[in-house]
Amino acid sequence: MARSFNICPQIDPLVTTRVPGVALDMLFLVIIQALAVIFLAKFIHLFLRRYNQPSAVSQILAGVAVGGMGLRNAILHVDVDDVEDMYGGYICAARVVYMFLVGLDLDLAALRNATRRCVALAYATVAASLLVAAIVSTGMYGSMMHSPVKTPELLAATLMLAITNTSSITVARVADELNLTVTENGRLLVAAAIITNLICVVGDAVLSSTALAKEKSQDLYHTSPQIKKGFLALAVAGVAVWQVRPLVTRINQRNVGQHHVRTRHLVAILFGIWFISNIQQLLGFDGMPTSLALGMAFPREGPAARSVADALVPPVNGFVLPFYFATIGMRLDYNSMSGAIIVPGLLLTLLGLVAKAIGAASASTYLNIPISDALRYSVLLNVKGHVDTMNMKFAKSEGVWAEQALYAMIIGNLISTVIAGPAAAAVLRREKEEYRTRHQAMESLGAEQELRMFVCAHSAHAAPGVLSLAELLVITPQEQPAVPVLHFFEVPRDRSARTPYHQQVRGDEAAEGKGGPDPVTQMNMVVDVFSKTTGIFFRQIDVVSLGASRDAAVACRCAEEAHAGLLLLPCYKEQRFDGKMACRLDERWKLNHDVLERAPCTVGLLVDRPYRCSGTSFQTPIGIAPETGRTLVHPCSDRTVTHVIAAVFLGGPDDREAVSFACRLAEHPSIGLTVFRFVKRSTYDTVTSSTSRAAAAEEAGGDKLDVPFQEGDVDERFLWRFYENYASRELAMYVEKVVESPTDVVETLEGMAGMFSLVVLGRGGRQPVELMAGLERWSEGGSEIGPVGEILASNESLEMGSVLVMQQHTVAIPLPCQ
Repeated sequence: MARSFNICPQIDPLVTTRVPGVALDMLFLVIIQALAVIFLAKFIHLFLRRYNQPSAVSQILAGVAVGGMGLRNAILHVDVDDVEDMYGGYICAARVVYMFLVGLDLDLAALRNATRRCVALAYATVAASLLVAAIVSTGMYGSMMHSPVKTPELLAATLMLAITNTSSITVARVADELNLTVTENGRLLVAAAIITNLICVVGDAVLSSTALAKEKSQDLYHTSPQIKKGFLALAVAGVAVWQVRPLVTRINQRNVGQHHVRTRHLVAILFGIWFISNIQQLLGFDGMPTSLALGMAFPREGPAARSVADALVPPVNGFVLPFYFATIGMRLDYNSMSGAIIVPGLLLTLLGLVAKAIGAASASTYLNIPISDALRYSVLLNVKGHVDTMNMKFAKSEGVWAEQALYAMIIGNLISTVIAGPAAAAVLRREKEEYRTRHQAMESLGAEQELRMFVCAHSAHAAPGVLSLAELLVITPQEQPAVPVLHFFEVPRDRSARTPYHQQVRGDEAAEGKGGPDPVTQMNMVVDVFSKTTGIFFRQIDVVSLGASRDAAVACRCAEEAHAGLLLLPCYKEQRFDGKMACRLDERWKLNHDVLERAPCTVGLLVDRPYRCSGTSFQTPIGIAPETGRTLVHPCSDRTVTHVIAAVFLGGPDDREAVSFACRLAEHPSIGLTVFRFVKRSTYDTVTSSTSRAAAAEEAGGDKLDVPFQEGDVDERFLWRFYENYASRELAMYVEKVVESPTDVVETLEGMAGMFSLVVLGRGGRQPVELMAGLERWSEGGSEIGPVGEILASNESLEMGSVLVMQQHTVAIPLPCQ
């Protein structure tokens, strides 16, 4: 457990006794300052947000301006020991609350997958900072002191911690506001900042404890109580983190089917978090690591997490954090500003930048990132925020530095935080540019690479199918990044404006009945079941439906912000109880059409058939599917599987994407895959010889044989790789269907009824003309799923399985000027 060193300085109680109105006057002063800071920060941010600057920069500048107004001295009889006494308690409380929210929002699975990279960046920057600080510590004496140093070694150690420290709160807030946490590099920055901050907290504890031990080595009576407090604080934190999950799970069970927990349960949760985090402070230790651990151990699924987030996030983002960052500038004492303070502050900032840059550049090779990106990350890791891990009073009492050094540290921290804004904007531009110019296709994504998914659903009825597909795509849930679930719901209609029954969205009937859950709560129950059963973190996002065009724009924008590689959403065709397929709302068709036109990544439209008679349906997680349905035999082996699926390949990028999707599913042990390739009889020999040439080129390395690379060879090479990676390893079966007429194609597709629970195929539009001739009538009426998809999706047999239509993402490359 890390020792806290006067992070929350206390005002002398005698002062409060002498002046009865001091507490009330100080509260009034803080409220005046907070209101002034919030309004001024919003005004400044109107200009800075155009340049992608985080709001923390605006709030710091507002704090500097408000601090210069002299509001701190407006009430003369408020007696404080130093500048830290006025804001110390508030800063401490804000840190504890926000770090709990950071832990609650952390994508633990994604961080677990990148643990080595995060630790490597943190250790490299910490080592470089310690080394640089140790080298220059002797030369810093003239800038930090005006009297002989009592302990030069203590000065070196304190300076090493000051240069090494990173404000995890500031980095987490900037990354979250600029939406950098959805990217791998953004998560790398946040995790490295947290690790560095924790290292400095522990180092600060060791430093102070060692100094105190030297002074009291002759008096063991004074040292033993602190050791006992340390074990007590460690035990309290350990028990709290160990018991938070079962206790919160019990509360969730008592509030099952609710969007929020009861008020008394919410109050109990908030009080418990506050008590456990602050008891560390009362025992003399830092409560920030405990609050972070509580947030990380808190169950994400269930109404408790939603209730805590909804109760804390608005006031924290709207009031607590703006004033927290503003106090960085408000702590300046303009009357004592001089070159003797500003120059050391600039020097400290420069030393921190150099040290972090050296460490990040040395780790760039291991992290496989450009040095330019590593230098940008080093600027963000040099953010200091508050001097919250440094005991200034302890340093002054030990003769480490004088009073002026405190203001030099504040100047350096303010500068390091402000210059982090442009660096964060540069990182954001780089991440957006890389995402928009990258081929977001599963065809170019290896089976071991991370797949970022984005799920859309317009009702709780349509959610299980797409959530089941997302689950089947995940082999190791412990390493899968969070999957956002965008839920479009309609506001309750007036009874006078109620639409006819046949035009209502399925699920609205229960919401209109007495005591029935609303659409958001229905979706909560579905997402909670999948999160708890699968172990995947599904992050639900509720958005009011404003029409198909606007909903499609929101879905595409959210998918781009999430840097998704795959967008899954239900198709406009829905199955009725009698098995017939119909489009219940034209808005659904319009939504599919607009998403396919604007999507920044690969799109999958699921035609779900929940009322299929044979086999299992995609309505339950795979963990409980064998208990509710029957198992099948794998087509390539004797093992039993839950789903037997098929992929249809005619040719073109969409069909290649469909087979790539199916291959990703085939990695799951509960999936059996069969790939059907349709070949025209008249071109069968040509196709076969082309496949042979592709195989020969593949065996020769692709460059040793002079094999002509034509448009058709892309499909041949792709199928050869599929055969080598899956068919030859008995993970999938490969079947060629020789057809001559459109009737053969239709009969083969309709013959799949009763054989497969899911058929994956490409949307079409870029398939071989000879295979698509005669199927034009299936594309009439503005079908968005192509002729092959229309044949399968329109089949009204209760034996036909679900259909997934894939559209591969294409990058628009501007043509060079002629």
